[in-house]
Formats: sequence, C-alpha cells, structure tokens
Amino acid sequence: MRIIFSVYIDFDKSEFDKNYDLDKNIKNKKQFKDNYNFLKSFQKKYSESLGIDYVLYENDDNWKEYKKYFEKNYPYISKYNIVNFYKIKLMYDLSKFYDEILYIDFDVVPLTNDNIFESIDFSNGIACKVNHERDPQNYLILSTPKILKQKEEWFEKTGITFSERDPRAKYWNCRALLMEKGFNGDNDVYNTGIVLTNKDQLNKLKYFDNFNETLKFMHEVKTNKGLWPSFIQNSFGYDNETLFSFKMKVNNVNLIELNDTWHWPYRRDINFIPKETKIVHVINKNFEFVKKHVKKHNL
Repeated sequence: MRIIFSVYIDFDKSEFDKNYDLDKNIKNKKQFKDNYNFLKSFQKKYSESLGIDYVLYENDDNWKEYKKYFEKNYPYISKYNIVNFYKIKLMYDLSKFYDEILYIDFDVVPLTNDNIFESIDFSNGIACKVNHERDPQNYLILSTPKILKQKEEWFEKTGITFSERDPRAKYWNCRALLMEKGFNGDNDVYNTGIVLTNKDQLNKLKYFDNFNETLKFMHEVKTNKGLWPSFIQNSFGYDNETLFSFKMKVNNVNLIELNDTWHWPYRRDINFIPKETKIVHVINKNFEFVKKHVKKHNL
C-alpha cells in the first residue's frame, strides 16, 4: 500500500512568522492561492499515473487541534514551524495504513510518470535531499576562537544575522543539540520538501519519541546564552529539519540521498529547470516559469 500526500494551510496574515520577510510571505501566500488548482492537479495526476492514493491535507479540524496544542504549550513556536511538524506527524498517521509514503510540499511539481517508489531503493533508509552548502568557510566549522570572535563582533556591529530557515542556522542548531548530548556535532542539513519513506524507517527514526522533552531541550539550547557565539545562537529555532537531522544521527537511520533529478531545487539563484528533472521543488514560488517549462516540453 502506497500513498502520496501534501499539506496546504492558507495562513492568515496575522499568523505570519514575525522574524521573516513580511512582503515575501504575502507574495508567497498569493502565489499559492493563484496556483492552487495547478499544483493540486499535477500532484494528483502523478499519483493517478502510479495507481496510488493522493491526499491533500488542508485547514481541517485535525490541523486546528494540532495548532491549538502548540499555541497552548509552545507559544514561541511559529505557525510555519508548527505546520512543518504537522507534516511529519501525518507521515506517522498514514504509516498505520500504508507501507510506503511519499510526502511532497505543496510547492512541489511532479513532471514525470516514472515511479519513484520503484526507481529508488529506500528499504533500508529514508530518501531525502541534503543541502551541500556547508563547506567550512560558510559554516565556520574550522574557525579558531579568534576568528569566531571577529565574526561575532562583525555581526553585532552590522546587525546582520542569518535566518533560522537558513541551512547554516540548521546546521549549527543541530550541531549544538548533538554536542550537548555527547555526540559528534557533524550533521547533514535536510530538505524535507520531498521525503520518501516506509513504516519501518519511521519507527526507527522515532521522531516524536520524547517530543515534549526534545522541544524543551531545543528551547534551552537556544536561550541559554554563552554556549555559542551570539550570531550563531540567535539563529537557532524550532524547525522540523533541525530535529530531523538530529534524530537521523542519534537513531542511526540511513540516508538515501535524492539526486537533482528527483528533487530539483528551483531557487532564485538557479533560474532554470533541467530537461531531465522528474520532480521540481519550486522554492522561489515562480510557478509561471514551471508552467512554461511544462508547456515547452509537453509534460
């Protein structure tokens, strides 16, 4: 039994992450609304081509209850992060009825009829994309205390920092969590916009085991000042991908890395889609460009 699912929650403007670009949030909200039918139809068409179920979860009672729980117990966690924990929860809910699960963000557009379940062997791991952007220069892994101090002074002077959604923030956040628990801090920065998994691997991941304690632990690591340079610690957050990386490492779950063909990250700095792309993740929300690509290649 297999299923493909996605999540679309149309946030009210009052629910936008206050630490993120408001204009960008408003633009993204409009792009999703204007392209709702296009996105849903392509995701559904792909599932139908494979002969499997497709579900799009929206603003239903289950979501409202889940959001209410977080708002009561963790008021410092943004709605954006709550919905990303929600998609992981849905993976576990669906694993009670399905053996294999493909999750795709709502800004993900399948461009193929090739069967991802048959094309990738994920029997012994979780298939996901890794951000290969954490070279030592970017992430300061090899920096000396003197260099870190200089960086900290520069960030404090300029007021510049990186967002908690930045892969650098997620790398350092996970590194801090791991080292506080006595593990080697090196980790992968995952993009959970596309996740191919099965019931056994989800059970091995144990994502929600001791979840309340884990969120409190993340809060402590973020708020206990002095453990890390402030310009790094200020970027720590409560996102699903930091916790995903932490759980993959702690519970020794194998990564089956999705290549660019199966997860093409269409960003502002990569303004094209290779012809061989099977699934495109429209991170920049330029859905019109994707529509032109579809028309050009008769997809």
